[in-house]
Amino acid sequence: MKLEARVRKTIPIQPDGSVRISKELVEEVFGKAREAVVHMRSGCLVLSPVYIDIESGQLPQILSRLHRFEALDTVMDGHFKRSDAQVVQFEGDLSVLSLNDVFLFLSASKKSGALLVQDRARWGFFFRNGNLVFAASDEPRVSLAAFLLKRQFLTEQDLVQATHALSRTDDALGALFEATGLTLDEFREQWTGCVEDSIFYVFTMGRGRFSFINGELLSPFLLTLPMSTTNYVMEATRRIDEWARIQDRVPPADAVLDLAEDVTASTALTFEEEQVLSQINGARTLDEVVLSAKVGEMEGKKAVASLVAAGMVRVARQAEIPGEALPVSAAALPAAERTALAARIESYNNVFSTIYQALTVEVGNKVEVILGAFFKGLEPKASLLSGLGFSQEGTLPADVLLARLAELSDGREEALVMDLNELLYFQLFAVKNSLGPEMEAGIVEMAKTLLKE
Repeated sequence: MKLEARVRKTIPIQPDGSVRISKELVEEVFGKAREAVVHMRSGCLVLSPVYIDIESGQLPQILSRLHRFEALDTVMDGHFKRSDAQVVQFEGDLSVLSLNDVFLFLSASKKSGALLVQDRARWGFFFRNGNLVFAASDEPRVSLAAFLLKRQFLTEQDLVQATHALSRTDDALGALFEATGLTLDEFREQWTGCVEDSIFYVFTMGRGRFSFINGELLSPFLLTLPMSTTNYVMEATRRIDEWARIQDRVPPADAVLDLAEDVTASTALTFEEEQVLSQINGARTLDEVVLSAKVGEMEGKKAVASLVAAGMVRVARQAEIPGEALPVSAAALPAAERTALAARIESYNNVFSTIYQALTVEVGNKVEVILGAFFKGLEPKASLLSGLGFSQEGTLPADVLLARLAELSDGREEALVMDLNELLYFQLFAVKNSLGPEMEAGIVEMAKTLLKE
């Protein structure tokens, strides 16, 4: 049995049938995760994060207790030194003055103090000379403990032990640090990531009130964040714009998702993509997948769009709605036209498969990433190939293409050839970059022969 990472490594099977994986190998493949689910995909073992529901069992109480040290009230009352003038410097409504403008004003005027924002929860963003240095909330679900748990730097049992340590000391931050086993620099990096998540989240709020109080934040909450306040505003704006652009690429809420291809351990996935992928079973709708993945609606749908574009996930079917018309199938095509179109698809698939296999010899499983990039740029309904991907043999699904062609009123063959040629040109470019111009020339000649009418 083999575990595929950057290279293949053989792992012996124990006499009792178990497999023992060294800590070093697990960390190489899966970072510092303490718990993982093992999947069988393409004859390989694939590690996925354990599904974590931070609102189940005793976790809400545990997170609440560990969150107290960084809760907004704790920070404001014990670690924030207000200016002598005990007055609110300015306040307003986010529906009138955007948070972008508020942050940029605080940055330009080099303010030091606390920006308090109120929506369903309360948030505090702390500035020092116009630079963001910390963020706090009264919501345990966005606490440092929850952040470390969701990213598998801690297990639930680790959190339980950390709470036990609080019976001897009130140093919750120290208890979390000890429980992770991270170095101080690694721990600060994760804490910074947790703070940044809060910063980016607040920019999605369109309503609420804000107020700013002059003052100085005290240790240990003075973090050195990697970006300036202006850059955080720009990055938050970019993320919101990105979300606006990909909304059209996200399948309908009632679409049932399934794995389009086997995903190997060498496939680079983000944390959110891995969480989403682990919830796709061919029966759940998009909404159900995003909800069960517990990564947030925006991040979850972005992950789905990315996985669909990369050819790893496909829409199995639309959820059945009583009285709704069934989609057009390939059978709706006239028999003679269907036969001709199927033959055209087959000829292109022969070329695609040859290119796919040639690239696989050279780059291995990275071929999925290289060729999958083509599908990421396709707008839904703008191309017959949108949302598709290659099979393990490097071919496109002929039945899906025929069904999509049946929806066109005319010009079917022209539309098909145009889209398939675009994909072919992309593949030839990849061949030239990866295998050289001589191999490209050979494949071009082969393509001319196979595609000759």
